[in-house]
Amino acid sequence: MKKNINSGALSPEKYIKTRVRTLDIKASYISENWKSSGLVTIIVSRQHKNSNVTHALFQVDLLAQGIINTFFEFNLEGSKYNNVINYYIKEQNLIKCSYDLVHHIIYGAHNFASKFKLKAPKDFALTQYVLEPSNYTSKEKFEIEFGEDGKPMVIVSAQDDKKKLISTLNSNIGVDNFKVIHIDDLAKEDHDHEHDHHHDHKHDHETAFDLPDFAKPLDILDKENIDNWTESDWQAFENGEMEVSAKTTLQIIDFMYNSHFVNNQINSNINTELLKLENLNISKIPVKENNFFASETEENRVKNIFLEVLESPSKKHVEYLEGELASNPNNPQLYSYLTNVNIKLNDIEKAEEWTERGYEKFPNYLFGQISYAQTLLQKGETERVLQVFGDNLDLKSLLPKRKEFHILEVVNFYAIMCLYFTTQKDIASANIYWEILKKLDEREEELVLLAENELMVEKARILKEA
Repeated sequence: MKKNINSGALSPEKYIKTRVRTLDIKASYISENWKSSGLVTIIVSRQHKNSNVTHALFQVDLLAQGIINTFFEFNLEGSKYNNVINYYIKEQNLIKCSYDLVHHIIYGAHNFASKFKLKAPKDFALTQYVLEPSNYTSKEKFEIEFGEDGKPMVIVSAQDDKKKLISTLNSNIGVDNFKVIHIDDLAKEDHDHEHDHHHDHKHDHETAFDLPDFAKPLDILDKENIDNWTESDWQAFENGEMEVSAKTTLQIIDFMYNSHFVNNQINSNINTELLKLENLNISKIPVKENNFFASETEENRVKNIFLEVLESPSKKHVEYLEGELASNPNNPQLYSYLTNVNIKLNDIEKAEEWTERGYEKFPNYLFGQISYAQTLLQKGETERVLQVFGDNLDLKSLLPKRKEFHILEVVNFYAIMCLYFTTQKDIASANIYWEILKKLDEREEELVLLAENELMVEKARILKEA
């Protein structure tokens, strides 16, 4: 079982939200045929002080949907980053371009789609920080049309029927306020024939629709989310015609397990009423009850140290944090930071030592409890895990005096419980916590990823034996 980086410290996601815009933009890339294609791929990268690179990829529909999908890769070594870029240059025909151009395209398409109540994927809430702010003033000026004649235009093919998008637009703005183009029908039309009402436009057929990207099945990145799958996608998967990633495989296992046991659920003894999120006052901003720094200056100093750790960890950071602990020995957060620095340095033995020392001194510090519980799971001492939490399975019972909880406290508590019950082969109980974790939607947290992976392995075993 992999040891996670404790959520009491900054993760790559938090670094991106708070720090990545201080890095210089290294390069921007865009699909070579972006002027004629309604669907473009864009990459924007920023360079760290250690010469590593963080980049974000955006797939953008200029005709209707705006940002279709996006993801990031954090702090890649130069050679690995170059391999990524060379892959996309070859496979997606990307070319280097100015940042101003991609900024205009991404936010222009996003704003256009927003007019019609089409939402960007949730990951854009994070990857937008790799870009300049939306109000950034570019030096270059661009005249780029989004949609056609101010209306969304949906391109439909036999391989991608866009039923969900068409239904959403129909509900949001009405059938007369957007256009639908059937590529397969167009291919059968004579080039000189006037098109019917579905594609009544000012451009001739050759100029507007001779689009290489639309002439073949689109490799839409949102196939990573099976919630977006159509019947044809499922059919292709069942026929072995669709390649799926490890991430998608886990989703499929989860979906199949829940479908199989929906009417014949395995019993759990957990009181689900106590686990309901409405029982908690959850905050996404720092919780005062959970801040043990002596001053804001101390807090900023320690967090700046850990920002350096995320880029290039070294023994000097351990020494800095040990110095901070000597100055403020009553701060349990410092034990979490020291745990995490040693994890980054691959010194797991030392990390576990700091976890245990922190738990012994502050047995009621939630992040310390979670980290110690994971250490016990790591060592196979599973019988002691629930004792760490006083045999409490919900946060209100564990910390009844707490008025509010930070979102990451809630997420990581539910994740460690999910992981614990998975190790006990109590998949029904683990699944209760997992379903709540999906609602919380903080799945980039490392402990959540670990819990998901372990649970889906067990679900796959159960499905195989069913």
